[in-house]
Amino acid sequence: MKFPLFPLLINIHEREILIVGGGQVAARRADTLLRCGAKVTAVSPSFTEKFPREVIKICREFIISDIEEKFLFVIAASDNREINRLVHDTAKSLNIPVNIADCKTECDFFFPSLINCENISVSVNSAGESSKLTRKLSDRLRKIWPLWVNDERNNLQENF
Repeated sequence: MKFPLFPLLINIHEREILIVGGGQVAARRADTLLRCGAKVTAVSPSFTEKFPREVIKICREFIISDIEEKFLFVIAASDNREINRLVHDTAKSLNIPVNIADCKTECDFFFPSLINCENISVSVNSAGESSKLTRKLSDRLRKIWPLWVNDERNNLQENF
């Protein structure tokens, strides 16, 4: 029997998060984390131009000591399978939840697509099955979510 993932919404404001990788996937994840108020540190020999400038960037290869117990969780989004595996093993040894962009079976959690309307949020995730499906569903929800939120708010006000 396959169990569904438990959706947990957590306040990450001012929490420290490490991303290993400097490409487009890492940049998208950093952007989402920053929108939620996290303090993001990224380690990579290079960074895409789209990488958010608010991220603390360490320009070099990942080393084991980069993962410290202060991190709420770690994301491995490098284009190097061996580095991602090392990040996984190191985080697990420190009991830090880890997301591995290139291997869903090594993930403690999956990175959702976040859709917001003010302080009302919903997220979409396919548990690593299909980022394309997640993106398509998220795009559809982004168009309708603000309308739904406003409709429901209006309905609540009319009923009081």
